Amino acid sequence: MKTNHRKHMKIKAIGASALVALAAAGYVGASGITADTSAQAQTGPTAGTPAAPTQPGTGGFPGARGGRGGRGGRGGELQGLNTNPPAVELAPAQSEVEAEQSTTKAAGADFYDGSYYGDPVSAGRWGTMQVVAVIEDGKLVDVQIAEYPRSTYESDIITRNALPTLISEAIEAQDSDIDLVSRATDSSRAFVQSLESALLDAAIGMDL
Repeated sequence: MKTNHRKHMKIKAIGASALVALAAAGYVGASGITADTSAQAQTGPTAGTPAAPTQPGTGGFPGARGGRGGRGGRGGELQGLNTNPPAVELAPAQSEVEAEQSTTKAAGADFYDGSYYGDPVSAGRWGTMQVVAVIEDGKLVDVQIAEYPRSTYESDIITRNALPTLISEAIEAQDSDIDLVSRATDSSRAFVQSLESALLDAAIGMDL
């Protein structure tokens, strides 16, 4: 009888231990699920917040360098500039104009009357500048543009902003010795060099 009682108590003890073990296993499993869920919440997008967009042309990798975007991202280079400057009315290409020797020169003037094409001058990666010096009564009265740097949207806007200043200063100085326009130094240098060559031609009356 005592033996049967001991067996019965042992079975009950084993059953209780099994229940405790199962409960503990269930708790650990639940904790593991909770931990995994928390990690996903931390690494994934926050609830209610859209995921960060990827850059265009990057193949879906955020932060990778993409292709050329819209104009909205160009504010840095053009900040403070007129983004709609006057259009440049281009002079005919030099190849379309027949060079002539000018014999008209005002008394005491440095230049012969006529229109003289300067050399095409590279403005680095932005493009080429070529100007036309217009001489009347021995004076520089206008500087026309046959070509100007516009290989990019930025270079087009920056150069078009600078040209009126460069032209007016050249006419006032009656020379190519003028100041460069800040933020358009490459275009300014190319303008000065092209104008210098045009005025050298004007000094002999022949567009070489």
